[in-house]
Parts: sequence; C-alpha cells; structure tokens
Amino acid sequence: MGNALSPTRHWRQLLVLSFAHAITDTFVGMIAPVLVPMRDRYGMSLALLIFVSSLLGFSANIFQIPVGHMRARFTSPVLICLGVLLAGTAVFIPCLPPGAANAAFMSAVALAAGIGVAIVHPEGLRAVHGLDTIPSSLSTAVFMVAGFMGFAGGALISSTLTGYFGLNSLMWAYLAAPVAAAALFSSGIRLPLETEADQRKSALELRDNVPSVPFVPLFIMAAVLATCSQIQATLLPSYLHEEVGYPLPFSGLSFTLFGVGGMVGAITWGALAPRIGHLRVLLLSSFIGAPLTALYLLLAPRSQAAAALLTFTGFVVYTGFPLCITLARYAFSSLRFGQRMGLISGGSWGIAAVVLWVLGPVTEYTGMGPLLHLIWIGYLAAGVLAIIEIRRQRPA
Repeated sequence: MGNALSPTRHWRQLLVLSFAHAITDTFVGMIAPVLVPMRDRYGMSLALLIFVSSLLGFSANIFQIPVGHMRARFTSPVLICLGVLLAGTAVFIPCLPPGAANAAFMSAVALAAGIGVAIVHPEGLRAVHGLDTIPSSLSTAVFMVAGFMGFAGGALISSTLTGYFGLNSLMWAYLAAPVAAAALFSSGIRLPLETEADQRKSALELRDNVPSVPFVPLFIMAAVLATCSQIQATLLPSYLHEEVGYPLPFSGLSFTLFGVGGMVGAITWGALAPRIGHLRVLLLSSFIGAPLTALYLLLAPRSQAAAALLTFTGFVVYTGFPLCITLARYAFSSLRFGQRMGLISGGSWGIAAVVLWVLGPVTEYTGMGPLLHLIWIGYLAAGVLAIIEIRRQRPA
C-alpha cells in the first residue's frame, strides 16, 4: 500500500530522504579534491589515485543496477540506512597509514563504500516515488539535488579540513552517517510496492505533464551529462590547485559553488518543467551551459573571481540530470521501475567512471586543463539528443 499521507508529512519524509542522500554523496565528494595531498603523502601517481577515486564512483553506480532488481516487495527503509553507514567508510581512504599495499587497501575500501552508496540511490528513488502528493519533477529534483549538493559540499569540507588539519581529520566526517541513518529509520517512510508504482504511473504522468520518452536515448543522454559532471568533480579541484596554483580550500570551494547553483537551479527548473516542458528545459540547460562552461575555463586561470560564474553555470546546467531521472520514471520501456532507476542513476554514472579511468593516464601527458573542455562538448551533445527527442514527440 502506498504512502496515503498528508502533503506536509510527505514533505518531511522527502527532506529526511534527501538528507540521507546528501550525507551519502558527501562522502563520495570528499575524495577527488584531496588527490594531490594524497599523492604527496603516499607517493602514488596522480593517475593511480584518479583510478581509486573513479573506482569509488564506478562501484557506487554500477551496483545500483542489481539493487534496482531487488526487494520489489520489501517496504522497509532499513537497507537505505545500512547503505548510508557503509558509504561513510569512504572517508577512511585518505587516512590509511603509508605502506606498500595502500593501493590495494584503498581500492577495497572504495569498492565497499561504493556498494553502500549504490544501495541508497535506487532505493531512495523508489521511496521518493511513493510520495505522490508532491509533483514528481519537484520531488525528484529535491532528492537528486540534495545528493549533488552533498557531493559538491564534500569538496569544500575535505579540502578545508585537509588544508588546516591534515588528511586524518577527514575521519571525523563519518559521524554524520549514523545521524542520517537514525533520522531515516525513525521517519516512518515506507517504500511503495512495484505494482502500486505501476498503477499510479498513468495518473501521475498525466498530472505532471511528463512526456513518454524511449528509455535507451534517455539513458544515453543521462550518461553524457553524468560524464560531464564526473570530469568536472574529479579534475577541476586538482586542476585549480596543481596547475593553476590556487589554494586547496579555494579549489574545493569552486566546485561547491557550482553545486550551490545546481541546487537552486534544479529545484527551480524542476518546479517549472511541467509547464515549460521537460525536454525543452533539458535542451535549454545544455545549450546555455556549454558556452558558460567554456567561458569559465577561459577565465579561471586568470582570476579567482571566475568562480562566481560557476554558480550561475550550475543553476543553468545541473537540472538536466534530475530531469532525465524524472523522464525515466515514465519512460517507454519493458523494464520495471526499480530497474529503470538502477540503470538511469547507476549505469549512467558507471559509464562516467569508466571514462575517468581512461582519462586518468592521459592527464600524465596532457595535464588536466585540456580534458576539462570535454565538459562543454558533452553538454552540446546532450542538447542535440534533446532536439531529436523533441522532434520525435511532435505529431506527424
């Protein structure tokens, strides 16, 4: 049976779910900004550390696919709580004592923490789907942007703590995990059954004005946008610190500013999308985000003030991925809801992590700066895919 509760209670539960999502993704976002201090501490190559960081991202996302196939008839949030607790172990990756086996230990912790992160996403999205007194584009945007805000905030937290107190100080961040898990467990949230989700699909789709988009091109679009975000999150802080020469805390703050703009933008556009059109918003965000990103990359080495442009860029561009999640909820596909959520949320970011594995060794030859231009190229590609789907939606 679904959550037949008042809108106020649904909003409280959405905020608790979003808080758990934010804490989970904060742990993931804390690793990439401190790759340079980790390199100096452990004597490992930056390419190898990029591999460890992207292994965490790969595990966090690829395991969402099998999780999306599980527990279709289990309504308790206990697995989400356990996922948050396991995800928190990511903060121990930069805190290992120096030793010859560090790469193996880091990889093992990254794999385990990633599984915890993987549990939270499709299960959390399934819980959000049950809060049907809130428009789907808005509830999905709030949940997804909380995770991205946590991810972006992790950059500021880890770079600031490391800059002032050293890498070992990151261990204290784990205390947020049991707080988030306890809040979620006591919230009374219940996950909807797959059959109930399917029964509500048509009514919600009509109410929220969500177009029926084939799942495959939607998945490709989400993978492109996820890859853009992954490149930016992994390479930008280290680029600003290592190659441009900005202080480590400022380098983490720059990506956090992008996240702040993304948080406001995704919620704003998520609320407007039912009236403007989901695909139109996705098209505009991609085509406007591309030149803004290119302009930032041009200005960033010249002035720290260019970081302010990241806030506006995030406001415009980040809404694309949450909109893909919303569209996937009602996509034309033979897959169940949980399967679609696992693929669109996990599979897309898994592909993004693999791209980072490829780019990691390339940074040894080209540096990180040139590779950041793949971000705005990816936004243009996502915009082209949106145009194709908008034209397909028009009657012949």
